[in-house]
Amino acid sequence: MPFFYMRKTGKNMIRFIFVSLPLIVLFLIAVAFGALNKQVIAVDFIVAQQQISVATLTAVFLAVGFIIGLLSMLGAQWMLRRDVRKLKKQLVNSKSSA
Repeated sequence: MPFFYMRKTGKNMIRFIFVSLPLIVLFLIAVAFGALNKQVIAVDFIVAQQQISVATLTAVFLAVGFIIGLLSMLGAQWMLRRDVRKLKKQLVNSKSSA
């Protein structure tokens, strides 16, 4: 079942509208960009030179940026979950000692 059907609140539909729809629109723009930019360009890497289409190069850099952003977000999420776990333990300890 999709993520927006899990609860009966309107929050999940709003999440769908503000997250999924812009991603679908961006995907369609990317497909149109790739279809219109078939030119091949020379890209100089540090050790080699490669002939790559503009659309492929854009897709590679987009994917690398997405992965870097995802990893940084996951690191922050992990630290926040660790802090929440510590605070829950403190709360349980303070309730048991009171």
